[in-house]
Amino acid sequence: MIRLRLPLLLVVPLVTALSGCGFMADRLISTASGKEVIRAVGESMEPTIKKNSLVTVRTARGGYEPKVGDIVLFDAAQWGIEGSILQRVIGVPGSFVQCCDADGRQLLNGTPLEERYLPPDVRQNPFGPVTVPAGRLWIEGDNRGVSLDSRSHLDAPGGGTIAVSDVIGVVELEAPE
Repeated sequence: MIRLRLPLLLVVPLVTALSGCGFMADRLISTASGKEVIRAVGESMEPTIKKNSLVTVRTARGGYEPKVGDIVLFDAAQWGIEGSILQRVIGVPGSFVQCCDADGRQLLNGTPLEERYLPPDVRQNPFGPVTVPAGRLWIEGDNRGVSLDSRSHLDAPGGGTIAVSDVIGVVELEAPE
C-alpha cells in the first residue's frame, strides 16, 4: 500500500475485486476535522449505503464506545483482508446474537431486532447463539445475501467478531428530510 502524506490530508487508495465485502476506495482523511470521506465500492451495506456513494466517517480517535446499529469502518486484517470494510454493529461486548426466530428475525439477547434498514424479503441463514466476547463486536452488512461479515468468519480467530480497537470510525448518515 502506498501512502502519500500531506500536511492535512492523507490519500490511501484501496482496491479490491470483492465488491460484496464492502471494501472502501478513495479514502480521504482530514486530520484537522477528525473525519474521513470514503467511497463505498461494495454492495454489502445496500440499501442504506449505495455502491459508489461517498460517506463521512467520524474517526475513532482515543477510543470508540460501540452501540448496536452503528455503521463502522474497520481494519479487516484479522480476517486476512488488506483494507477497510463498512459493516453495521449488531452485537456489542457481552451480548449474544442468533438467527433466527420463527418469523425470520435476528435476535439480540433473545429479543427480535427491528431491522428496518434491511432490504425487503431478506432471507437469513441460521446461526448461533454467539456470545460477543469482551472488547469485540459482531458486525453484519445490511445486504445480508452478499455481505462477508461476522457470519462468514465464524471459524476465524474471535469466532467472527472483530476487535473494538480495529474500528477506524463511525459513519455519519445524514438525517432524512
